[in-house]
Amino acid sequence: MPKLEKMSSEEHLSISKKMFYGGFAFLPLLWLVNFMYFFNTIRQPTASKELKKYVYLSFGGCVVWFILLTTWYGLFVNKRVSWGEGADRITVVIPKGL
Repeated sequence: MPKLEKMSSEEHLSISKKMFYGGFAFLPLLWLVNFMYFFNTIRQPTASKELKKYVYLSFGGCVVWFILLTTWYGLFVNKRVSWGEGADRITVVIPKGL
């Protein structure tokens, strides 16, 4: 893969779009990579608005996924026992104790 500086703005946009739409396949890490990969590029005054849009939307999607997953984890850890057998069915490793 060529260096980022040697690529045209159309190639930047194409890669960013692919990474953005790929993130919808339950790959929020791809959104984070898209943001980190193009962060320095979008800070340049010559960056296109469309590239900025896809990069910032990728970051926003990553943040939303992070919030959803951490909320689910917190709820599940704190409420698993009270949810009973249903929670045990979706638990990969059933902890011993309560």
